[in-house]
Amino acid sequence: MLSYFVHFMRAFLPLALMSGMLIALWTSLRGEKELARLLGALAAGLLGGALVYTVALKQETLTAARAALYATGVAATLAGALPWLQRKRRTPWLLGAAWWGALCYLAALSAAATFGFLAAAGEEALSATTVLNSELILNLGGILCALLACAALIPLTAQLAARSSRRLLTTSMLLAALLSALPWCSEVLLALMRLERIELTSLRLSLVARIGKYAYLAPYGDLLILATLALVLWRTREVPDAQQLAALDTAPRRKAKSLVLREARWMKSALFASVAILAVLSFFDLYASRPPRISTPIRMLPDAGGQIRIPIAQVADGKLHRFSHVTDDGHLVRFFLINARNADSGGRPKIGVVYDACMLCGDMGYLQNKNEIICITCNVRIFIPSIGKEGGCNPIPLKHEVAGDTIVISARELDKGARYFSEVISIKVKDPVSGAQLINLKAPFREDFRGRIYFFENEKTLEKFRASPEKFAGAEPARNFRVQGYRQA
Repeated sequence: MLSYFVHFMRAFLPLALMSGMLIALWTSLRGEKELARLLGALAAGLLGGALVYTVALKQETLTAARAALYATGVAATLAGALPWLQRKRRTPWLLGAAWWGALCYLAALSAAATFGFLAAAGEEALSATTVLNSELILNLGGILCALLACAALIPLTAQLAARSSRRLLTTSMLLAALLSALPWCSEVLLALMRLERIELTSLRLSLVARIGKYAYLAPYGDLLILATLALVLWRTREVPDAQQLAALDTAPRRKAKSLVLREARWMKSALFASVAILAVLSFFDLYASRPPRISTPIRMLPDAGGQIRIPIAQVADGKLHRFSHVTDDGHLVRFFLINARNADSGGRPKIGVVYDACMLCGDMGYLQNKNEIICITCNVRIFIPSIGKEGGCNPIPLKHEVAGDTIVISARELDKGARYFSEVISIKVKDPVSGAQLINLKAPFREDFRGRIYFFENEKTLEKFRASPEKFAGAEPARNFRVQGYRQA
């Protein structure tokens, strides 16, 4: 529900804000008769965006359609904004051009909003099944709530904009248009490079990446504009004092009080809407959209015999207990233990001992949810009693021994599984040729041999190692790649 609400707000919040400001501006310039044309442009854009997305999806030309639609939006932005950037007196001809530019811009903005929302929603299924269920109802509810919120923002913004100065209104419109146009330019540039219409360069790619990195902040800018309109109006509004009200007749006095109360309601509603939407977007960006994070593993050190010993009583409570071991070249190997037998059923615990990695999905790790273990990468649920068995998305089994009431894991066995994991931490290492001490992450040269990484202080020792690696590598066993599987360890 939350993700669909956020997708809809990101797409249609700029449209709601701009629609309200355009309605306020042009009904004051050309009268309320033009309201129908503005709403017609809005409706035409919504239908056009849906049609473009449907055709592009069927023809598998989403990238080209997105580029064409956003390029049209940029052109419409310029057409609508240029007349208001003129410092000279605006002639009727110039205002006429601005009017048609505003209609084109509103249509392009609504089409882009529809296309953007459908494209974002198309990446997620409304429901995992084809039958009516709670997931489908919640997701549709999120869309409906966002739709109602955006629909309410249009008259709310129009009321605030109508009571604002012309300079504040046009400045707010230009800023809102800029917030929409920058991501459009980035998308057009990226699409042209993907379609090989222009050359892919590091400068262009860097520009696209920078704009894309911060594009999610655009709705916050729109909310800031809305809140600014409300706060400026609050400070600049004229509130008659008691003496002025006493001097008025009954009817004008009631009208003046009603106007003050109505303006206060509009301003409070705008601030409340801004704060509420800001809270939802912030919660989604800062928390809900973040990938699940595994618990911090307990760092384990082997004893003098190269063994890691973990008491069974420490891990027999049915919870996932995560540990880690650092290899001699800095690989952080994670593994976890869990009682695969219900702790309340009695009997000796059956401890599953596995790497915190999947043969299919990699080393994102696993989380526990009641009696299931969840693969973070693919969200597959794994029944706890199956932990320790191979196959599918089950975590990779880790060879171990049970000595009385202790689980014994060889550090050498953990070392073989280093290639299942990508994280490398900073440790002290030795150049295998010269014996010089180095920091692995700062060593100027390195070489991969039998799945192990060796570090060198200079190119001379590196070349000696390459000439006869077996001489310097010693009898250390080769490590597996993840695709080779644990059975060849």
